[in-house]
Parts: sequence; structure tokens; C-alpha cells
Amino acid sequence: MSTDQYVIDLTAPRREVEFPHGIIVKFSDELDLLFPAELPADALDPILSEELDLVGLLGDLVRAQDRSAIGEIIELLFRRPRLPKLFLNAVKDTYKVLLGEEQYADFIGARPSISDYVRLTSGLVRAYGVDLGKLFASAASSESDGPTSKPTSPDSTSSTPEESGSAPDSADSSESAG
Repeated sequence: MSTDQYVIDLTAPRREVEFPHGIIVKFSDELDLLFPAELPADALDPILSEELDLVGLLGDLVRAQDRSAIGEIIELLFRRPRLPKLFLNAVKDTYKVLLGEEQYADFIGARPSISDYVRLTSGLVRAYGVDLGKLFASAASSESDGPTSKPTSPDSTSSTPEESGSAPDSADSSESAG
């Protein structure tokens, strides 16, 4: 056994400590779902597939900064007419990975609505601590064709003391500072 200080220790307590039996979701009065305590990496494979190309889609949206987002999304859907069906299938495949065949069959048998998928996915994103938006935005956020921002305040103010710890020169300042 080593006495070295580890930078990363994968044996440290993980989400299993918080959710030792998994993440239990009450889907309906008749159906409870049990999701894994940790998000398996392969659960994101359907969403990140080359066929779906969400990264490319997000890149197209970033490049269309001067157009309205809704207009650009509609244009992208016309250029990629299979996208809505591919996306829905990717979401379903992700749930199949997370739930396993038997639970997934029960879930689909309950006929989840689009609203159910949105609410369930939002809750799981919070529980798993995953934010794909930040993942995708990190690459795009450094690119900017817009103007440089201007400072919101002057470089210095008259109330800032020259020496650290000294009181500002002001009629309103406390006598005890001096």
C-alpha cells in the first residue's frame, strides 16, 4: 500500500454512497423505475452518435449568431429532416441502456409522453450532475466574432486609497480610520 498523495482516487466514495440502490423514480402510481447510481459512459453513445451529429448541429447554431435561434432551428430541420426521429430514437436508446431491457419494456408500456421524457431527463441530469450544454458550449464559447466588451467602470476611483489599509479621503469616512 502506498502512502503517496493521489490527485485522483477512483476508489473514493461515489454516487453509490448517496444512492446505494440506484436512483428510484416514481413514474406513475403503477410504475417505479430504478436507474443506476452512476451514469454509465455508454449511456451517452446514442446521443453523441455520428449519425445524429448533435455536435455538428450545435456548431451550426453557434455559427448562425446573427439569425434568430428559432429561424435557424427550423432551417436546420429542413436541411436534416430525419433529425427529430433520430433524436427521439437516441433518447429512447439512452433510456434502454440506463434501465435495461425488462424495465425499459415496462417504461415504454406506460407510453411516456414527450413531457414525461423532458421532466425525467431534466431530473436525471440534476441527479447525475451532467451538463451537456456546458460540455458543448466550452468549445464554442471561446470563438467570438462580436465586438470586444467595454469596461463598466473607470480604471481608478478617487476613493481608492493609495496604500493598502489606509482610509479613503472622504468627508463621509469614519473618524476611527485615521
